[in-house]
Amino acid sequence: MQSDGIEVAVRPLGSSPSLEAVICAFAEMDRPAILESSHRKTQGGRYSIFTANPVRSFRCRGEDSSLGVRVLGELTKSPAAAISPSQLIPFAGGWIGYVTYELGLATERIRPVGEIGEPAVALCFYDVVAVIDHAENQWYAAGIDWAGPMRSQRPSIGRRMDWVETVLRNAEISEALVGKPRRSDSVIVDQGLTKPEYLEKVRRILGYIEAGDVYQVNLTNRVVVRTTSSPLETYLRLRCISPSPFAAFLPWDDAAVMSSSPELFLAVTGRQVVSRPIKGTRARTGDRVSDAVALSELEQSEKDRAELAMIVDLMRNDLGRVCEYGSVRATEGRVIEEHPTVFQGVATVEGRLRGDVGFVELMESAFPGGSVTGAPKIRAMQIISELELVPRGVYCGCIGWIGLDGSTCLNLAIRTMVHRGREVFLHAGGGIVADSDPEAEYEEMQVKLSGMLRALGCEPMARHCAQSPGEAIAR
Repeated sequence: MQSDGIEVAVRPLGSSPSLEAVICAFAEMDRPAILESSHRKTQGGRYSIFTANPVRSFRCRGEDSSLGVRVLGELTKSPAAAISPSQLIPFAGGWIGYVTYELGLATERIRPVGEIGEPAVALCFYDVVAVIDHAENQWYAAGIDWAGPMRSQRPSIGRRMDWVETVLRNAEISEALVGKPRRSDSVIVDQGLTKPEYLEKVRRILGYIEAGDVYQVNLTNRVVVRTTSSPLETYLRLRCISPSPFAAFLPWDDAAVMSSSPELFLAVTGRQVVSRPIKGTRARTGDRVSDAVALSELEQSEKDRAELAMIVDLMRNDLGRVCEYGSVRATEGRVIEEHPTVFQGVATVEGRLRGDVGFVELMESAFPGGSVTGAPKIRAMQIISELELVPRGVYCGCIGWIGLDGSTCLNLAIRTMVHRGREVFLHAGGGIVADSDPEAEYEEMQVKLSGMLRALGCEPMARHCAQSPGEAIAR
């Protein structure tokens, strides 16, 4: 596993601390990064990654987006890009962070709704990580064994892996002290669009569809919650209420990103790229009879089937611009995945990247993900900017990692919240197609918000749906 003197080192560990204890241990450190999976059988969801104390960081604001894309291209084309990956774990060091939805607007020269509170891109570089393989229930310490000038600038790989082992051992010892998150005192202070406003925007999209402008548009709504909970407490509740294969917790600087996304946006291994778009959602209640009805309804829904088919075609087109001719195909048709709070329709699209394609070229072709825009993508994004009241930020962007070997795993940042000060910003929405029912679309938006609101200790949106934003604040 060597290239230009740089190696990947992996050490199996005997520790078996609880994940909650490990999260709490890393959360106390400088710019921790937690990428967590709870679905061992889901593609890409086998491993969870924990780290902190980055070697380097990169941020760019919205006005610097074009520069940010160029810098990002240089960062991901380092001389170490040819390093061989570990055969035991997918990621032993590299960049972790997020890209906001608005970076995609800048690429397409579409005016954003407003300024976002977070950087357009935020990435940190880590050269040592703790990884758990959930399938084998095995922990590893892993990292980059530097060559050249970096070897003298960083602690040895042995010392860095010793540090990981110590953190896990201490977490194992102290896990009995990790209590349940305290009860949250939270209230919705801004529900975004009222129900009549949301229904009217759905009708306007249906008008665009009838006129032939678009086939599908993803309409979303932002809710603001004021809370007494810390970001860590909220994330610990979120991961219990809404566990997911591509969760993330990035409490950096003045904002903390918390995601329970079930959707894989892009995964790259070697030259092979995979995407798993999601369309079609039904709520789960835990009652066996009602859940069976909801599952059957989703399975038989031609509207949801068509919605997913449109996004699969869009993703095939996006990947076709950067993949070898004839290599892009839907390798798995529509399947229904069961998550703790919802059923969702998922498909898998794969391709083989051309030799001249790097991370930035792939992102320029595929970002933002089609399941959060609509089709055709650019026209759908223009309509979104016209109808939505506030920027999306991290929501509908992507979160994940980029390894030194070029391997990548990024979620599509749905079911995602940003905690700033005492306020938490969360969004939800859905794809509008020709036979969408506005009332059903509003209900689907509420279903998608429910897990996040429960994690915050809030009343369901239904209690607020008839109120204006001012009335919600008064409560």
